[in-house]
Amino acid sequence: MYKNKKILLILLTAVNLRLSITAVTPLFTSIQHALKVDSSLTALLVTIPLLCFAIGAIITPWLNKIMSLKLLLLISTGLLTIANLIRPFNVITLILGTVLVGMAIATLNVLIPIMIAQTSFTSTETTKITSYYSVTMNIGGAICTATAIPLTNIIGWRSVLRSFAIPALITFIIALLFLTTYAPRQSSDTAHEGLLKTFICDKTTQILTIFMGLQSLIYYSLITWLPAIYQSFGASTNEAGILLSVFQFIGIPAALMMNLITSKKHLFYLIGVGYLVGTVTIMIPQIGWWISAITLGLTGSLIFSVALNLISTSSTSITKIANRSALAQSIGYLLAAVGPFALGQLYDAFSNWHIILIILLVLMMLTTILGLKISTQK
Repeated sequence: MYKNKKILLILLTAVNLRLSITAVTPLFTSIQHALKVDSSLTALLVTIPLLCFAIGAIITPWLNKIMSLKLLLLISTGLLTIANLIRPFNVITLILGTVLVGMAIATLNVLIPIMIAQTSFTSTETTKITSYYSVTMNIGGAICTATAIPLTNIIGWRSVLRSFAIPALITFIIALLFLTTYAPRQSSDTAHEGLLKTFICDKTTQILTIFMGLQSLIYYSLITWLPAIYQSFGASTNEAGILLSVFQFIGIPAALMMNLITSKKHLFYLIGVGYLVGTVTIMIPQIGWWISAITLGLTGSLIFSVALNLISTSSTSITKIANRSALAQSIGYLLAAVGPFALGQLYDAFSNWHIILIILLVLMMLTTILGLKISTQK
């Protein structure tokens, strides 16, 4: 019974990890008209949280040492609730609330692998919980993104933005009621290791960090530039928008593939093929665009789930898992914030998406190789 409560709390936490960021993008036009701001400011509503993820991920392990997991989870979900409620008032609260959203979710991002590690006691259990968590996170983000505009037409963008506080509030209440069951798992390694020492001395942490960073860079670069890439190969604006929606929604069931394919080596072979097929078929009009949206969406979601699973199962030490999660996610989201901008600058310099696709494909293959290396070490 206690275990089921823990799993419920993990899934509720997962719902909050994307919707406050990705579901804001459909509201950009309404926000710009209501607050009289330009697209540069609304773009910050995505960029700021990614930068906060990088900073918050470094701070979270230190916070986890000076306060209990329950208190940290309550503070994070409480802060997320308040941040979503205050955002719609004016430009100042919009930016301040976005910063708070980013810091709260950054903390939850790092806590999730710790919570999973404390809930499951076998790698099979960890894989199942991780896959369910990833699916729940994707469903929450996708549903909110898809319903944002219809709901805006009914209740207004301010109410929609405030409604993102509801899952956070529910998670806060459930954590308050249930989280007395979270006790640290005893481990042979109880020493608190610093992040810098962990990164310098631990080869697995180094590979995990680079791996997480590259897959994040690839995913957020695709989210940013796929519509423009499709249009450069002949797709209309509407077609490019539909293909991007397919890319996002098709990733929902991808995490469940970890339960069907238990061999990490085989998963990475599949990921490598998915990246290759998805990148090549972008250049083939119509049917090729659909194949690319489907394969890249599935691959991007699958590799993220595998990355989380690799972190959660990388050690029996909760401290080491926390440090590895922090480092991997901090570097990962920093690259995710910088990657799309850098690729955009390269396109401005060369005016050629073929070069960008080649760079992305090289990064995809490197990411796959690093994943294979980690899986063979475990």
